[in-house]
Amino acid sequence: MITKKIGVSVATVLATGGIGLTGLTSAASSSQRPPSCPKYCPAIHKPVKCKMSNGKVYRFRNYCEATRFACRNHLRIIICRPTY
Repeated sequence: MITKKIGVSVATVLATGGIGLTGLTSAASSSQRPPSCPKYCPAIHKPVKCKMSNGKVYRFRNYCEATRFACRNHLRIIICRPTY
């Protein structure tokens, strides 16, 4: 995976519940567009293992990468846990 550093702190990402997933399920009318998926994630190595709504388990470099993958593939994250 290619990542680029951005000016967002990890605390900000965690405090907001991730990047790009808020509002995906609340788009009730066709006039509302869901937010776009994040283009970049910080190059921080804090691996996570996540179960997605399709029942599969994936490993990612960090939580941002997991949310980005879920958004781009129209999935929801069921649970994410750190791996070492």
